[in-house]
Amino acid sequence: MVLVFMLAGCGDSPKKGANEITVFAAASFTDVITEIAQRFEQEQKVKVRLNLAASGTLARQIESGAQADVYISANKSWMDYLEEKNYSKESGVLARNELVLIIPKSEVQEDLKPEVLLMYPKNRIAIGDPGYVPAGKYAMQVLKAFDVESEEHLLLCRDVRSALMMVELGEVDCGIVYKTDALQSTKVDIIYTFPEEMHDPVAYYQVLVSSGALAKEFYDYLYSSESKQVLTNYSFKTD
Repeated sequence: MVLVFMLAGCGDSPKKGANEITVFAAASFTDVITEIAQRFEQEQKVKVRLNLAASGTLARQIESGAQADVYISANKSWMDYLEEKNYSKESGVLARNELVLIIPKSEVQEDLKPEVLLMYPKNRIAIGDPGYVPAGKYAMQVLKAFDVESEEHLLLCRDVRSALMMVELGEVDCGIVYKTDALQSTKVDIIYTFPEEMHDPVAYYQVLVSSGALAKEFYDYLYSSESKQVLTNYSFKTD
């Protein structure tokens, strides 16, 4: 029932106007895509509707019939998934990010080493659900690099923003999230940035789903100097 409701809410309605597009974007891209969409709306005098959730959830929604014009994934595999299903007209890399270990702001930070936080069996670690959330998949890769095999102390969240919130609320001892999300929070501290060799490249990919002219304009706008400046302001890498 929940899935049906979500699909009904995010799909195009029969009365959708020619000056409207729907963009599906990974939850970790919320702040930046909201600002980019607002700028595009002001410049083009159009309406951009956003559907924000885990990359896998969005891809499944598109496969199930939800009408997206542009899709932004935090993982290459979900972009490839839509391409294999013939939902992609065009695709490419949009931005890059980093993966970090965070703790609640109130915690004592002296001698807090990542291996201690991750390997101490009583510590609870918030990560995105690796079945749907790319950040969760990367998190599992770094946990393996630290020889953390037990999953009993992991709190799997619906998206990376939820994992961040669990750390902010002090519901867990630490969390593994994107650097850009952690930097936007005043309630957490970044303890460690995981080296890139510990996980797959953390990149965001954009997919042109529909063949509409306005969708193509927005897709191209994501590569514009204006959009790149917004991405840089939120600490994303564009080169």
